[in-house]
Formats: sequence, C-alpha cells, structure tokens
Amino acid sequence: MLEKLVIILLIINLGLILLAKIINPSEDAALPRKTMPPAALPYDINDFCAYHSHIVLQPFEDGGARFLFNCKLPGSDEVIDMIMLAKSGVYVFEHVKANGWITGMENNEKWTQRVYMGYGRKPQEDKFPNPVKIAEDNVGTVRKFLESSSIIVRSVVVFPDFCYLNNIKVFNPNTRVVTLNQLLPAVITLNNKTGINITQHDINKIYNDLVQYEVIPTDEGEY
Repeated sequence: MLEKLVIILLIINLGLILLAKIINPSEDAALPRKTMPPAALPYDINDFCAYHSHIVLQPFEDGGARFLFNCKLPGSDEVIDMIMLAKSGVYVFEHVKANGWITGMENNEKWTQRVYMGYGRKPQEDKFPNPVKIAEDNVGTVRKFLESSSIIVRSVVVFPDFCYLNNIKVFNPNTRVVTLNQLLPAVITLNNKTGINITQHDINKIYNDLVQYEVIPTDEGEY
C-alpha cells in the first residue's frame, strides 16, 4: 500500500513539474533559435513588425532579395520601415502598430481602430494616420532616389495578426493592405505579376546605395 502511495505521489510531482515548464517556459525555449535575427540587422525581436515581416519573407531572401530597415533617404523626414529589393521590383513596407477592427479608405486622412471591450461596453475608438498615404509617399521617395522609371516600386501595409481588416478600400493595384499572416501570399501574388524586373547585379548595387541611409537604433525604444 505504501509503495503504491509513493508511486502515485511521484507521478503527481512529475506532472506538476511538466505543467510548470509548459506554463512558464525558459527564455531560450520561448523563442526558437532558428528565428533569431543576425546581430548586424538594425532591429531586434522587440521590433515586432519588421522582425516578423522579415522572417515571413525569407523565401525571397533565399532567391536573392535584399532587405533594408529604417531607411531615411535624402530629402525626406520619414523613416521607411522596411524595403525589399527583389527581382520583380522594389517593395516598400509600412508597419502599423494597431489593435482591433480596422476601417479606412485609400483617400481618408485618418483610419479608425475599434477595440471591443466586452459585452455591454462601448467599443474604444481611436484614429490614426492613413498608412496607405504614408506608404505611397515613401514609394515616391524611393522612386526619386532610384532615378529610374523602369523599376517597379510597390507598397505593402502590414498590420499585426490580432487586427481584423474591415471594409478596407484601396484601389491602387501596386498597394496591398494585409495582416502578417496574409503577407507572404500577397507579396507572392505581386511578384508573380511581374517576372524579372531587376537583375541580381542591380539589386546588389541598389542595396549598396541605400544601406548607408539605414538608421541604426541606439537603444531599445528607438525605432
């Protein structure tokens, strides 16, 4: 009888230890090492949007694409979140830190974030600058820098996965508004429309021209 009780207690203790590890994993276990960015990149895992967009789009990097982050080009006060140089053209990314239901149209000055607070409570609404306009302005800045009308430049606005894009209207065929889990198929679709627009040699040259304008963050809060 005593032996059975000891075995039962041992099983219970092992179960509690396993449950504790599941609920409170160590820092190393919380983030797979294969997703850790190289130390030289001008962002870290706390910069959620750029980090995860880069990870999602790595299949393009495997095909020769080059990425730049936090670029402040000459003649512009805006910092461009992320640029991808691919054989199908240049992609300019605008990442939006938002939550809840998102509504807006291409020409609106402001878009709306609506967060539902629970049954019987009024949703919390906040306005934020139209990200499509910001992205299109950044596209214009990149076009001016490239000084070439033959290179296709597109824009992609990326929201976190916990946003719901509701009644978003964008008519520009070279602009996409997506959540993070829609990002890869959206960029693949744009990529397949074009075929080869830039050679690998030109990608590398453009990268070398742009990389000097990356704004490297000096501390965690500066992005």
